[in-house]
Amino acid sequence: MKHLMVVAATLGGTAMSLLAITMVLNFLTSDRLQVTLVLLAGGAVFAVSFLVAYFGDKQGKRERAAGYTTSRLGYPNVEQVDEATGLIVRSAGEPLLSREVVRGRIDAFRTLSQGSRES
Repeated sequence: MKHLMVVAATLGGTAMSLLAITMVLNFLTSDRLQVTLVLLAGGAVFAVSFLVAYFGDKQGKRERAAGYTTSRLGYPNVEQVDEATGLIVRSAGEPLLSREVVRGRIDAFRTLSQGSRES
């Protein structure tokens, strides 16, 4: 879910930049085709960013309905699971964790699992 929201935010920023470029081109050039093409590109990127955000939100709702989240922001009532490893990094009801604490817990698990393989 987190990755989808980052992509949506990036695309939204790109769309806003393209729309700003459209406004500048509108004043600098009389070539309406060029302005229209940039405007259409900005609109298309904005539409894609909206769709990505929509599907990211649906994924988040599915996660919470299943009793977990991959987001480290805002859902202390469900378990937090690391997307890459599938590890539970925070139990339901535990306070929200910083990025550093989450990474530390994942690193600690990896260290423990490597130690058990060597034994």
